[in-house]
Amino acid sequence: MSGEHRVDEFSVRAAERLEPLLHAAKTAVLATHVTPDGDGIGAEICLHSYLVSRGIEARIFNTEETPLRYRFLDERGAIEVYDEGRHGAFLRSADLLFMLDNSAPSRFGPLEAAARASRATSVCIDHHNITDPFWKVNLIDSSAAATGEMVYLLIEALGGRPDFAAAQAAYVSLVTDTGNFRFGKTAPRSHRLAADLLAAGVSPPRVHEEVYERSSAALVRLAGMALAGLQLGEGGRLAWITLTLRQVRDSGAMNEDTSDVVNELLTIDGVRLAVLVKEIEGGRIKLSFRSKGTLDVNRIAQSFGGGGHTNASGAVIAGTIADRLEAILAPCRALIPTG
Repeated sequence: MSGEHRVDEFSVRAAERLEPLLHAAKTAVLATHVTPDGDGIGAEICLHSYLVSRGIEARIFNTEETPLRYRFLDERGAIEVYDEGRHGAFLRSADLLFMLDNSAPSRFGPLEAAARASRATSVCIDHHNITDPFWKVNLIDSSAAATGEMVYLLIEALGGRPDFAAAQAAYVSLVTDTGNFRFGKTAPRSHRLAADLLAAGVSPPRVHEEVYERSSAALVRLAGMALAGLQLGEGGRLAWITLTLRQVRDSGAMNEDTSDVVNELLTIDGVRLAVLVKEIEGGRIKLSFRSKGTLDVNRIAQSFGGGGHTNASGAVIAGTIADRLEAILAPCRALIPTG
């Protein structure tokens, strides 16, 4: 797989900045945001494979266990759940620190203190149009459909030959962050890359089964509870569902990722913006926003201290549904055009 037709100007410039750092490095840490998703994990696995091939001792530190749906990507067991006692010294002494699919140091979670104290040259690789002065090197391409896409093309620009594990991980990044190639950032290069990844042996049926068909019975029950309480507003253009902490506990789905449930609301004719408001432990609420077209729900998520993409974003705030629901829906109503 040469990929020469896809090595764009951004990838070439990024490779020129990164190559001297990689040449001098012996150790590296890879991380992504709290609550790791398909793009963050896919980008980590993809880059980790390449760094190891260059003889760099690379370790992936995440804040939480890998969700069941993404564990097939990590057959080598590269991902470690960060523990200060076991991992802090390595993080602080590493030569390179890569943050993937996130540019906000605050979303490091438990890694933040050690990351800020690290001697490492910090590198942010992200497709969100946000930069932070913490990073010594910012490789940001807001036109990219996924960070995994960026990483794969960057490896090729560096002269690397990604292996099957990297190809499969990059494909998961693409599939999950493009919403199965339906979001606005899906571009010709995304499909060209997908074609090359399939040629490398990636199996779409297997990826779909692992990523989208690993729900527990508890999660399906909980999704049913949420959808049963569906409400519409703004002439049917806004849809929202809620889940109380008691509902989550009663369903037995405390540790399940429910963020995909909100996607079902966008299948309703006329709905342009959808919201899931879910209570979680610690007196907090998890917000999941989805939209169609140019409605930028990332702006709403950022107003609540979160972030994400134009059509898919989230945040975590303090409070209960009873106390905060109207404040959550207000900016959603304001975003939807009148008439």
